[in-house]
Amino acid sequence: MASLKNRLSDPSAVAADFEAPEGLVPVGAYEDFASAGEAGLAILAMGKAYWTLQHAADYIICVRHEDAEAVRAELRAVAALASRPRHFGATRFREFTFGYLSFAWYAAFLIGGFIWQQSGAPEAAGRGDAVAMMEGGEWARALTALMLHGDVVHLASNLVAGMGFAFCVARFFGAASGWLLILLSGALGNALNAWVYYPEPHYSIGASTAVFAALGLVTGAGVWVALKEARQSWALPPWAIPVFGGVTLLGLVGIGDGSLNGIVDVAAHISGFFCGLLVGFVGAVFQPVFVAWERHRVWIGALSLGLVGLAWAAVL
Repeated sequence: MASLKNRLSDPSAVAADFEAPEGLVPVGAYEDFASAGEAGLAILAMGKAYWTLQHAADYIICVRHEDAEAVRAELRAVAALASRPRHFGATRFREFTFGYLSFAWYAAFLIGGFIWQQSGAPEAAGRGDAVAMMEGGEWARALTALMLHGDVVHLASNLVAGMGFAFCVARFFGAASGWLLILLSGALGNALNAWVYYPEPHYSIGASTAVFAALGLVTGAGVWVALKEARQSWALPPWAIPVFGGVTLLGLVGIGDGSLNGIVDVAAHISGFFCGLLVGFVGAVFQPVFVAWERHRVWIGALSLGLVGLAWAAVL
């Protein structure tokens, strides 16, 4: 008896010893009830009735004799669509594991930075400063500002929201490359934010710019996938993105953070999202590059940590 995979290409193939009830004709054989149920939905969509009968280890779908030819044609079409390669040209989108260890590093890094900050770290030297960045060329602040937070609530909101969108980024770009892109996009967002406020003095701290950059990365990658592969499927549950989005809006917009005076730095959020959107779109075009880089994920992770270390060395 053929396997489910082979049977999908010919759903009408059934066991030779199967006898259908009088008036019914077998049109499909499946190895599990879920697959038979999916086929049944296609039949119901045609406005036809069907019966699922178990025979040995298989589930046999039967329909009325007069409906058999049309149903077989529909099941063949559904099977052809299901077996269609999900790719555009020679490019296939890869879905990575999310890399749980990288999320632990993210939490440890932000919490450790907050403890250092509370113990007397030179916050003024690391915060985002529009004038210092635009006039003094102190662009390292674009990175260091991401590591500073105003209070525990500010820190917690960025931890939760950051992990939410970073999960989606990691699934598309890989954990190591994904966090590097979030870091760089967040820094670009801070640099753009400084340009927006200059020449007015403006100070900002917080990882929220990078969190919105992560949202932008997901959006940019999604735009490319939608343009190039409308039927691309993902293992990510459909409810995950709105849940993560709701947590982010609650933690960032609903609380008020991102600047030293406690007012929501909307420009920083928009700047981070915009930079992430551009980087995510371009990165998605070259996703095979990130697939190749996955073997070097340890070095890519070390690069992210090294960039942060160099940035702090430059401002201190």
